[in-house]
Amino acid sequence: MISSTYVAGKGLIYHFDARSKLLLTLVLCIEVFLPVSPTGIYLLSLISFLIALYATGMKQALSPLKTILPLIIMMVLFTPFTYTDAPAAITAGNVQLATTEALYHLNLLIARFIAITYMATLFVWTTTMSDIMLTFQWYGLPYSGALVITLAFRFIPFIADSFKMISDAHSLRRVSSDTKGRRRSRIFDILPTISSALVFALKSIPNLAATLEHRGYSTGHRRTRYRTLRTKGPLFTHFLICVIIATSFYLLFSL
Repeated sequence: MISSTYVAGKGLIYHFDARSKLLLTLVLCIEVFLPVSPTGIYLLSLISFLIALYATGMKQALSPLKTILPLIIMMVLFTPFTYTDAPAAITAGNVQLATTEALYHLNLLIARFIAITYMATLFVWTTTMSDIMLTFQWYGLPYSGALVITLAFRFIPFIADSFKMISDAHSLRRVSSDTKGRRRSRIFDILPTISSALVFALKSIPNLAATLEHRGYSTGHRRTRYRTLRTKGPLFTHFLICVIIATSFYLLFSL
């Protein structure tokens, strides 16, 4: 569990204090559920994407969108079954495909989903795990709670790497050169791959527990730390910038 979601890159966002960055992320994620226009939420998503593009490059910046794309497609497919009592907006003959109310809520839901995904991803990409843990402790979260959250963050790339490794191992066992057969095999092999990844993750639990015990986690003594949160500039300035950004967004795009 030494994997990390941190992605080395460039830009001012890497120099922004982790405490104010976490506060800004949480406040903006809350504000997208307030009465603000979808245009503002899409603009927030675009700005987050551009920051990720500048900081990490095109391939890395598009990876969150590729991850949530199947869920967005699923939302679109279920649109004909929502808000069916509203006036029809899209029809195919006598079949009502979508109503105005359904399209409005679909647009709003997709905008919120993309915005939250990119803002949360930017935070974990541009903040090291040690800073994330210290940030949660600075806000008053107990050490055990901060440890659980950071371990959950570490588990994401760990299980992703395990899944890719198992998938590659399964692909080496395929002998068929038929394109259709290969595509069909990929579809049917997804469940064994998921099962193997789950077993691999479960087998890592004893090693993780032994590592924590070796570091003295279960002794019950008060833990010390040698890492500290360093801020480039006054911390008050970072929080002030956070408040200005969050307030400006709400005032400009509130309905």
